[in-house]
Amino acid sequence: MSRPEPHFSGHPPAQMADPRFIPEPERTPALVIHLSPLLGLVLPGLGNVLGPLAAWLAYRDRAPVLDDQGKEALNFQLSVWLYSVLVGLLFLALFSLGLIGGAFGAAAGSPNLGAFAFFGSLAAFFAFFIPASLVLWAFPLVVMLLAVIRVSQGRAYRYPLSLRFVR
Repeated sequence: MSRPEPHFSGHPPAQMADPRFIPEPERTPALVIHLSPLLGLVLPGLGNVLGPLAAWLAYRDRAPVLDDQGKEALNFQLSVWLYSVLVGLLFLALFSLGLIGGAFGAAAGSPNLGAFAFFGSLAAFFAFFIPASLVLWAFPLVVMLLAVIRVSQGRAYRYPLSLRFVR
């Protein structure tokens, strides 16, 4: 009877062949990559993008799985940044339309119409912008925690709603 060839990596051959498997030596750098958006707490606005960019550039040549996970984290943070800009622009447009409508209503001699448009702008702020901002703040944190859990288990993570800017 033939004996199976020994493998020295400590992992069964099925796991080594799986491209979604993250070997033990690459798990810590992969965790750093997925936790790097927390730089946004120190550098608001761009830290959540600069952290994954720096981590990806630092680790991408170490292993293909780190290159892949770095691109995933960077693409997701770029997507969240883009979604935030779009929500901000949409809010600005809605709020501006309300103020312009209020100004035209007041200029037309109808102060009630002006007040209605102004309060409509405030309603857009409380009914649209604040909930959207909370989602755009909490969703990336939840997804990042899911990525950290998955990577700590040795499995690669794919972020939802992520646009592929870096391939």
